[in-house]
Amino acid sequence: MSIINFSKNKCRNCYKCIRKCPVKAIKLKDKHAQIIQSMCIGCGVCIATCPHNAKEIHSDVDTIKQWLKTEQVVLSLSAVFPTAYYLDHPRQYLGILRELGFTIIEETSIGAEVVAKAYADEYRSDKKFIISSSCAAIKNLIEIYYPQYLSSLSRQVSPMIAHGKILREKYPNAKIVYAGSCLAKKMEVHDKDVRGIIDGVLTFDEIDSWIKKENIIPNKMPMEEFNAIGTNTGRLYPITGGLAKNSVENLDGSRKILRIDGVKDCMEFLDEIHQLDKKYWIEMNACEEGCVNGPGNIHSPLSKYEKVEMLQTYIDLNSKKEPSTDIPAVDTRRSFHKRPVHHLGEVPTEELEKILNQMSKFTERDELNCGTCGYETCRDKARAVYWNMAELDMCLPLITSKTEAISNLIITTTPNAIAVLDKKFRIIEFNAAAERLFNMKKEDVMRYNFVDALDYNPFRKLNHDRGNTYTGKGHYERENRTFMEILTYIPEQELYMGIFIDITRQEKQEQDMQKIQEETLKMAQRVIDKQMRVAHEIAGLLGETTAETKVTLTKLQKVVTSREVEV
Repeated sequence: MSIINFSKNKCRNCYKCIRKCPVKAIKLKDKHAQIIQSMCIGCGVCIATCPHNAKEIHSDVDTIKQWLKTEQVVLSLSAVFPTAYYLDHPRQYLGILRELGFTIIEETSIGAEVVAKAYADEYRSDKKFIISSSCAAIKNLIEIYYPQYLSSLSRQVSPMIAHGKILREKYPNAKIVYAGSCLAKKMEVHDKDVRGIIDGVLTFDEIDSWIKKENIIPNKMPMEEFNAIGTNTGRLYPITGGLAKNSVENLDGSRKILRIDGVKDCMEFLDEIHQLDKKYWIEMNACEEGCVNGPGNIHSPLSKYEKVEMLQTYIDLNSKKEPSTDIPAVDTRRSFHKRPVHHLGEVPTEELEKILNQMSKFTERDELNCGTCGYETCRDKARAVYWNMAELDMCLPLITSKTEAISNLIITTTPNAIAVLDKKFRIIEFNAAAERLFNMKKEDVMRYNFVDALDYNPFRKLNHDRGNTYTGKGHYERENRTFMEILTYIPEQELYMGIFIDITRQEKQEQDMQKIQEETLKMAQRVIDKQMRVAHEIAGLLGETTAETKVTLTKLQKVVTSREVEV
């Protein structure tokens, strides 16, 4: 069953979950991580390590809320519960649960006690080594990755399932819910050998979110009592070696007791287990320090070691309490099965080399094995690419190399001059365009002070109080050139970078154009002035001619008039 998924909106392509996943059950597709459900053991390491809160966990909360309205609900509570909060008294947590609607609450340690007794019987078997089966993630690990050791798994159910069976006998018509710190329990309840015993699983983190939505203040809740309690033997099971301590450790000594926690350490041990030459009882836990440090309790404000201390304090507080006695007998035996899962097999050598070459790994020296992509070695990453579990560009050195190549290409081919200086203004990069523009060879100026080498100091224009960039014009007197200057200070690397665009020709063209415009305006003004003079002169001449014409015509008028009178 799928219990962990990724939010595409939140996944930031950082590969941290791939790096941390002990069984590499995570693939990258379209820049987003995806869980391969058939390979996932439910250890929850990816949940605890994701820096972007991009994991989404299958939740039964809404279903359980509905049951609380319509059904009888019985809660089996893991002994880890005192570690969820800093409370004045651990039993205030029961007050919180009662406020949420759980009326019948029993300690899962009741089931742990039953399993412990069954372990003691199995301890005496003829098996060379026996691996305890309480940790659901370790059970998944062996079923998927180490099926050759299935026969070595203790044939007992986990404390959760044992208690679930007890509750089924006591409350046959109730919905049975388990609350604890383990994500793998959400998978375990769907195993075909135990399916139907537990109806729903809550993590303490899910309960914490529920509490916040209900505006419950934990330390203001009253102390409450369990409806039934177990023994301190059972309460020890969430701590590494807890079950072995009171179940098999004090028996006849015919077996050596080993305690291993952390998936990687367990895997390393399983890889070497064939070398054991004596009879062993092996208690494995996927979580360091045991269930007390489970991935379903990461909202807790307590540190890993504070959790252990808090649980031990709770155990001490209950050391004199009498356990419940009305515990029905149940069958704790179960079977385990090899999982049909596709493992990453070997890759043909020529295909592996081809992929390595695509990753710019041409020699053994090129295989840095830095692990940034999430895989231990470059060859592991190449195998993952072959099996469509990874993408080529997950390789940071490859991306860096490509980026540097592109940067170098741009710097080399750009027509603009680029100079990079260190914090003491010594030149550390001077491209070909800069050589042409400043008329200086790169080898003659490298590591020299920019101002001394070029007799030019544009970087004084940078005002760090107003930002670390400047854009404007500058003039280089030595070569009589005008630049558009783009100056930047990079504080993280303590570097100065200048981009100089030669605009000398454009500036001259603008100056020439301005002169042409000025001359044209002057010529136009001269023409206007001349036209005005001509018009004035013409007007004067027209005035004189008109006057003369008037005088002549007047005289002619008089002559004609005088003749008519005489006649």
